[in-house]
Formats: sequence, structure tokens, C-alpha cells
Amino acid sequence: MTPDTTTEEIPGVPRRPRVLFNVGGTAFEFVRKLEVRATGELIMLARRRYRGGLGGPVVIKRLRSPATFVDAQRLIEEVELTFRLNHPGIAKVHHLKLYRGAPHVVMEYVEGRSLDTVLNLMAMRRRPLSVAFAAYVLSEVAEALHSAHTLLDEWNRPLHIVHRDVSPRNIRVGVHGEVKLLHFTAASSSLIGREVTSRPLVKGDVAYASPEALRREPLDARSDVFSLGLVLLELLTGAHPLSVEDNAPLAPLPEAPPLLSQGPTWMPMPEIAARMAKLSSDDVQRLAGDVPELLRALLVRALHQDPAQRIPTADEFATLLRAWLRLHAPDYSRHAAAEELSQAAVEATARRNQADLLEGGLHPEGLTADEAAVAPEPGKDEPLPVGVEALDERVPLEDDDGVIDEPEE
Repeated sequence: MTPDTTTEEIPGVPRRPRVLFNVGGTAFEFVRKLEVRATGELIMLARRRYRGGLGGPVVIKRLRSPATFVDAQRLIEEVELTFRLNHPGIAKVHHLKLYRGAPHVVMEYVEGRSLDTVLNLMAMRRRPLSVAFAAYVLSEVAEALHSAHTLLDEWNRPLHIVHRDVSPRNIRVGVHGEVKLLHFTAASSSLIGREVTSRPLVKGDVAYASPEALRREPLDARSDVFSLGLVLLELLTGAHPLSVEDNAPLAPLPEAPPLLSQGPTWMPMPEIAARMAKLSSDDVQRLAGDVPELLRALLVRALHQDPAQRIPTADEFATLLRAWLRLHAPDYSRHAAAEELSQAAVEATARRNQADLLEGGLHPEGLTADEAAVAPEPGKDEPLPVGVEALDERVPLEDDDGVIDEPEE
């Protein structure tokens, strides 16, 4: 059992900073839990203090202790891979620390909101954010992904990185409109010496996995392009293909191997794979019926069942979105994205307060007036994305959408 690395607050007793561990001359103090994932990973907000004073916030992800030597090697390789990523759209990984027998990854903290939260804002105010917002955010993510996909090793050999967990939870929009892609620890690559497992495990959020990932076939960058397409579709429409009622019988996949997910799912994995395998271009056209024509065509290509028929690279995905922005929203910027997201939070909070949905526990306590601010206060639960709550029974504890509250001395 992985030991607890946090400290719980006692009502009425001032909180004392607790040092989790030290790296060199830097101490990492626990601030609060952010979430516990169904995979057993604990995400914490921490404060790093240098010998000379406060150094600022970081995120610490406590991973499960490796059960075997192979698992330990795989973990080291995955974290080593993230150290190589250097792009302004990718959250940096600073350290890997073994603490109380469990590996802890120290990562960049991005103050803002995840697209999980954005999807909930959309649901609460009952309309999506602008098409320009979706095009801007996903173009930024696509550029960051392309940087990872084309990364070379020290001998100029391609590393063939595939993120494998491009999902709303791993995309954040900062308070100034900057966009960051997080959590490359599930990524695959051709890193020399990398351990390979034969287990039929689908990494990442299965609701955003490509059909070939669900078939456990070899993956390349086009798998991430499919995941990008799913995120864009959901951000533009509020709908996910797995959340749409479909009473048509599902044909079993031919010679489908057994599938495992990293966390519990609300429907059997074979059913998820079968439903994604039958997602057709007509289905995408129907789901994206109100989306502007050029972006609808992009979605049809990105979500094609055959990887050979998809948009081939994340770079082209970004280029197409940038082209749409130049034509239809040339002045849309980081500042505009930050302002729009802040206004959406205000509108969503007002609508929820008017409906008084908190009576009887009808709505998760995930968005209050505090979260409507540009720099929202911490301590509120982050709700799951609309339409896919049950696909991954994650247990969010606290949303990391806020500024850090200083401890009482």
C-alpha cells in the first residue's frame, strides 16, 4: 500500500507547513490535494522554498510504487522522456523523487482551468464557448503535440513519441490565456532501452483513445490526432460520441484481444471499443452539424477510422485551425481567451445559483462564486466533464484552479 504523503487540516488549528521532501537545497511543502485518479495517482499542490526564500508553486504527482523491476525501469524511462520535452505549450517536469517508497514527479504548476472545468462551465450555462476559443486552444495543443511527435534523441534519431492521454483533463488554460498540455508520463516512444510490456492495457482516458489504441495496435502520431479531434468536437458541441444514445446493435470486433484500462469504466471495455470502431464520418457530420463547415470537415478527417485517411500530423491540425482563425477571428488572442473563460465562469455560476441546484445535492460542489473570478480561490472540487463522467470513475478532491493560499504562521 502506498503511504499517505499529505497532512489533513484540523478545524480550528492553524495549518503548519509540512515539508514533503528536499531536493538539493529546495524544500517542497505540501499545500493541498488536487485529485486522486482512478489509477491510484495522487496529484498535489506544493510550494517549493529555496534556501533564500519562497520559490513558488509546483504540482507533485505521486505515482504507484512499481511492483516489479520492469515496472520500475518503465517508470524511470517515462519520466526521463518528459525531461526531453521543451516547448512553451508543454508543462515542464522538474524532478523525480523517491519518497516513502513511492515515486513523486515534480511538475510545473499552471494556474488556470482544465478543459474538464471548461466543459462543465458549458453545461452549466447551457451553451459552448465561442468557436474561436476552441480553435485557439486546440491549435496551441496541436503545436505542442507536434513538437513532441518530432522530437529527436541526441543522435538525431526520431523518438516517435505518442502522448496516449490527450484529454480535457490534461489540457489547461492559464489565467492569462496560455495553453499547456500536461502529463506525458503515459507516453510511448522508441527511447533506447525502453521496456515494452505485452499486457493489453490501454493507457490514459479510454473515452479519448483512438480506435487503434483500443484494438491494441501499434500507435503513431495519428492516434493523438484522433484524440485531439474528440476534444475539439466536445469543446465545440458539448457532445462526446460515447455520451450519445445509440440503440443500434454492436457487432463484436473480430478477434478482439482482452482489454484492460488504467481505471474503472462505466461500460465494458469491449463495448467502448466496439462503439468507437463504428464511429463513422456520417456520425461525425451529424454530431458537428452546427459547427462551421471548414471545422466540420477538419473533424471528419481527424476522426476517420483509418489512420491513413486522417489529418497526418498535429502540425497540419494546428495549421488548419490557425487558417480558420485568420479568416474568422483574426484578433482572437490569449487575452481574449482568458476574458471569455472568466465571463463563462460568471455566467455559469449565476445560472447555477438561480436554479439553486445545490439543494438536495443535485449538483457537485464544483463551481461557486469564488471560481468566477479571474484568479479563483482554491479549495473547491473540480467536476468531471459533461457526458463522460462515468467513463472514468475518477475521484477529484479539489480543483487546482486557484492561487496559493499562504499558510498561517
